[in-house]
Amino acid sequence: MDALDHRILRILVDDARRPYAEVARQLGVSQPTVAERVRRMEERGVIRGATLRLDAAKLGFPIQAFIRLVSTPQAQLRVEQIAASMPQVLEVARVTGEDCLVIRAALRSVGELSELIGHFSPYGTSNTSIVLGSPIEWRSPVPALE
Repeated sequence: MDALDHRILRILVDDARRPYAEVARQLGVSQPTVAERVRRMEERGVIRGATLRLDAAKLGFPIQAFIRLVSTPQAQLRVEQIAASMPQVLEVARVTGEDCLVIRAALRSVGELSELIGHFSPYGTSNTSIVLGSPIEWRSPVPALE
């Protein structure tokens, strides 16, 4: 990847729906150049798709939580399977340190959070943190590439 690829990514990270012609104008290159570079980055797996960023609270999920779980390797696989079937689970990360898994979830109520934790409790010990705010929300690592 070169500087032009990084510049293309920086623009598309802000708005993945931006037309290639507009990106090309902004960068002073041709639209086919932008399209070809994006295609190559998709082929190499640098770009894995484009998604919408939704406001969970406005969709009726005002509670976000991180559930940290300590369990055995066999139990971890079962937790991952259970979590994959639950739409409230936004992400599961395997981590180092005391915890084995960190589960990020968006929920309608504290009761729903309690129920979710109940699904995982047979497989290990959990520790849950409710998100009070996100001063820095998820962002792409693109700016750090330079």
